[in-house]
Amino acid sequence: MNLNLIFKEQTLKFNKEEQETYLFLQQHNNDWANIFKEMILQGRDKVTQRLVTSMHRENLVKARTQSKKILSRDLIMLDISTTQILEIPFPQAKQTLYAPITGEHAFDRIDVEGPFYIKDDITNTITRVHHPNEILECILIEAPDLKNAASDQFQQDLINSATNMTFAISYQALSMQHDSAPLFNIIENSQDSYLRSEQAIIEGHPLHPGAKLRKGLNALQTFLYSSEFNQPIKLKIVLIHSKLSRTMSLSKDYDTTVHQLFPDLIKQLENEFTPNFNFNDYHIMIVHPWQLDDVLHSDYQAEVDKELIIEAKHTLDYYAGLSFRTLVPKYPAMSPHIKLSTNVHITGEIRTLSEQTTHNGPLMTRILNDILKKDVIFKSYASTIIDEVAGIHFYNEQDEADYQTERSEQLGTLFRKNIYQMIPQEVTPMIPSSLVATYPFNNESPIVTLIKRYQSAASLSDFESSAKSWVETYSKALLGLVIPLVTKYGIALEAHLQNAIATFRKDGLLDTMYIRDFEGLRIDKAQLNEMGYSTSHFHEKSRILTDSKTSVFTKPFILPFKTI
Repeated sequence: MNLNLIFKEQTLKFNKEEQETYLFLQQHNNDWANIFKEMILQGRDKVTQRLVTSMHRENLVKARTQSKKILSRDLIMLDISTTQILEIPFPQAKQTLYAPITGEHAFDRIDVEGPFYIKDDITNTITRVHHPNEILECILIEAPDLKNAASDQFQQDLINSATNMTFAISYQALSMQHDSAPLFNIIENSQDSYLRSEQAIIEGHPLHPGAKLRKGLNALQTFLYSSEFNQPIKLKIVLIHSKLSRTMSLSKDYDTTVHQLFPDLIKQLENEFTPNFNFNDYHIMIVHPWQLDDVLHSDYQAEVDKELIIEAKHTLDYYAGLSFRTLVPKYPAMSPHIKLSTNVHITGEIRTLSEQTTHNGPLMTRILNDILKKDVIFKSYASTIIDEVAGIHFYNEQDEADYQTERSEQLGTLFRKNIYQMIPQEVTPMIPSSLVATYPFNNESPIVTLIKRYQSAASLSDFESSAKSWVETYSKALLGLVIPLVTKYGIALEAHLQNAIATFRKDGLLDTMYIRDFEGLRIDKAQLNEMGYSTSHFHEKSRILTDSKTSVFTKPFILPFKTI
């Protein structure tokens, strides 16, 4: 097949959000501004890529069943370096999309990358796709019933995500321009390997079109508070009256636990407040600076005026992780990892902290630790959990039901054990999401570097057999924890790449897999109760407890099985 097509050039224009980000960069770093401008199409393409693979995977508007693969030589006039192209027709729109294929995988997954092209089936003209919203327009013509307030919001989400994608990758190009080593070497040699691995995941979620969504933040706030920009964040300390809060802790009471986590903090606060201030009436809560400025000062001003909520002057230096609302200190500091509420729209959700998360985290930790200690089936697997040691959220029993939930979820803090308190010094801790990350000046991902090291250490003859053995070791550790928990106890961990920390030995092999974050897990209530573990003390609004075995089964299948 040789298509007789006419290529039509288009003028590239900034949208409003891109223009605002560009102007911000011009005011702060002109070199960065120029790189941002040069990479605008690359950033947009990375979001288009996620939109195309999503619609193909979900067969949205029959994007999978009506698609076909063609050879790139059939479109020789286009700038396509791959051998095959995915062709997706939009019959109602009378347009056809062309997406270069870079890989094919299990579960009928296809990898594509830009540049993308779209053909007008009437005039036979073909143009480069400049923005993912061009694809969205075709989708809505094919399925007009999808055009509503949600699709209007999604259109704005794509604009925001694409802008922040360019923002992020342009910073990477600027900040790493003098680097050339494999990314794993850079991570391994960093002062804090774990934190550096979180900061290395520049593009965010590999599948979600809203991978870089930061609605609610301007360019400066995105720079200050997103992990990829490596900026220290001064977390705010708030004293909240005990009658306006609910707490939970793993072993000792909440206040004692927080004092142990931050041994110098109480003395610093005592020096700040007057001698007659009664600390026993208050609990310590940590608040994100964005949340304090944009939410606490507006939605809780009455409590602030009555000194039921008091902002301390003292702050804690932390850094954002990939999830934005989970923050960590930089090694050698051993303070806990902290998960916070933020009313920022990230990857499709407003990232507040549910009441059940701060309440159930320590309870779930207690149950899991008891199971792992007593059940010998887990002894042979190199995997465990990271303790959630204490949680607190705002709670005013006088608030109306929905309003009470909203205000409780907007002010919450969950403390998690620091990974460096759990690992030997000779291993390298990483968030597994970073295993497939790269950067512009060296395209060797950490997983490839680790397999090469293992191949050399084990004196194996070829990379393929080394990779197979490496993945088997990794999978055994992960599934050795996940599978028995769900089949025997009805506990389905949300053990995807972001909800884990993996440590690697000098020979490249996995040492231990640590699973964290129990907010999204599912529990077959009856099954866990039958195994001798009560759930009566769980939060009354718990969404993790279910009677649906399908819901419990789906959680570990979709997440760990598709991301190991």
